[in-house]
Amino acid sequence: MGKQIGLILVLLMVTTLQAQQKSLSYKEVDSTSYALYLNADWKSLLEIGKKSRDEGIDFYYLKVRMGIAYYKEGKMLSAIKLFEEAYAVNPYDAVVQEYLYWAYRYSGLILESHLFYEKMSKQVTDKIQLELPFVTALDLSVLATNNSDYDQLLLANDNVNNNETRYFPKNYQLFSLGLNHPFSKRVNFYHRISMMPTSSVKQENLLGEITNTSYNANETRYYADVTVGLGNRWYLDTYFNVIFGKYDDLTDEVSTGGSGNSTASPATLNYTDFVFGGSLTKASYYVRNTINASVSNLNGFNQFQTGYTILLYPLGSTLLVPFGSIQFQNQDAYSNMVYTGGLSVNTARFSITGYGNIGELNNFVVNNGSIIYNQSATALNEFGLIMAFYTKNAILKVGYSFMEMEDYYYTQDQIVILEKYLFNQQNIIGGITWKF
Repeated sequence: MGKQIGLILVLLMVTTLQAQQKSLSYKEVDSTSYALYLNADWKSLLEIGKKSRDEGIDFYYLKVRMGIAYYKEGKMLSAIKLFEEAYAVNPYDAVVQEYLYWAYRYSGLILESHLFYEKMSKQVTDKIQLELPFVTALDLSVLATNNSDYDQLLLANDNVNNNETRYFPKNYQLFSLGLNHPFSKRVNFYHRISMMPTSSVKQENLLGEITNTSYNANETRYYADVTVGLGNRWYLDTYFNVIFGKYDDLTDEVSTGGSGNSTASPATLNYTDFVFGGSLTKASYYVRNTINASVSNLNGFNQFQTGYTILLYPLGSTLLVPFGSIQFQNQDAYSNMVYTGGLSVNTARFSITGYGNIGELNNFVVNNGSIIYNQSATALNEFGLIMAFYTKNAILKVGYSFMEMEDYYYTQDQIVILEKYLFNQQNIIGGITWKF
């Protein structure tokens, strides 16, 4: 009997201590969070809400109030988490429906907002009145590159052996026009046409005498990407990029000029390349994961590429977004790994993104096939910064990147020699997007 009494006393003491440690009650949390909600004291509401949930006190209206508080604080991803929890409990709450719809949109999950629109009550849809025009955005962009070592390469006689040839760019520009079309609430289609004029030099070392021959190329690209919203924040992308180009055939040239320099009036050679691929993305509350795969025949090489990309949202918002990627590339018998990392800082008015690519970027595909590194030279690394400025109906973008390039020498019979040379390239990026 004495042992039983002792055990009961111990249990009473433990229960008393646990009751003392639990500083909140359901009634206190409900009344306090409601008062803070009415006073729009979002920070204090979130503090008591987090503490309450940590202690196991959670209920429908706390989810709703915390979701609204996160929304008002601009933490849309955290707001989505709470609103989705509340929606699972009561899918008929018009307030939750409307807030969740806009949280999807403001966090960049446009297709998710479209899919959710179909689930909302008529009261809310009549208020929002979602329309899908034929064109929702138009963008113009330009990429201008410059070979920083061009003048030095023209003069340098650093070939180890005579009778060798190398090709290097002077500059090129990429002009693009893109359109975005929502085919339906579930499917989005983006396509773009690009023109790329290129100015390059063929340098020959004939018995120690350097001859530089200028030649030009023109390339046209058509890119298309279809994004399908699969529901529950899953997205499937299918894309292709078809490239039509022509360049001066210097094997059939008529050279003019003197003093070791010449211009050419050659015939023209044509080529057609393609990239085809897809990606699967899962957008969670604090992380976004993407796997991708593509095939291509860029510059005559059969290439396969696959990889994984991650974006992190540690603050529950898009304010601070670290990102990284690892890509495996197999090009004929050669395999290569490319690593990407960076950080994006985003506000309602502007964003700044710094990034770096480490690895051999040759016939390399990024950003769902919309960016292609198909120069004959290989980029050993790239470091860049992009800034975007937002207005009500437009986005203005400017950027800069620096690349260390590597290429091979050739024999007069166009056989690749293992001997390499280096040069540096600078890229300036500009563009504007109009939203309709």
